[in-house]
Amino acid sequence: MKKILLYGVALSLSISLIGCTAPKNQDNSTGKVQNQIEEQTPEDKLDKEEITIDKQDKEEVTRLVEEFGGKLQSVSLLSPKEELEKSMKENYRGLVSEDLMNKWLNNPEDALGRFVSSPWPDRIEIENVEKISDTEYEVEGNIIEITSSENDEPISRTITLTVRKIDIVWLIDDVVLGEYNK
Repeated sequence: MKKILLYGVALSLSISLIGCTAPKNQDNSTGKVQNQIEEQTPEDKLDKEEITIDKQDKEEVTRLVEEFGGKLQSVSLLSPKEELEKSMKENYRGLVSEDLMNKWLNNPEDALGRFVSSPWPDRIEIENVEKISDTEYEVEGNIIEITSSENDEPISRTITLTVRKIDIVWLIDDVVLGEYNK
């Protein structure tokens, strides 16, 4: 009786384990059993990883440009040189490359920031982010300028920014201002 009971338990466990294996399909034409889960090739895995990295980079570049756009009003371009340098470093450090910062400090008329009290740059609205290479994106958008008057329509000006990965950080490395939109 103990042997029959022991064989019954063993048989039950075996049947349970068989039911827990991966689902399988049988190809009726060949009689072969195939797993439903297909193996991914190394190329497929790399493609998925690259897409994930590209998406993360694009999100980081977008965040960088938006943060930079929010800082434009804090830099008064008509300030004396020492104040301008201090203001640019406080507001733009970690957002623009050292080369671009130095270019703007040497030629403040080419820099981005606030020229007059009104209107002033409020933000950058991004229209397109395009990957140029693994270390470079081009961002197209508009600088939106506002006034304190609720009746005034915002003014916009086109801008194209080049964002590069310098060392391990994304930084704005070049800016081309376009015309004011009508």
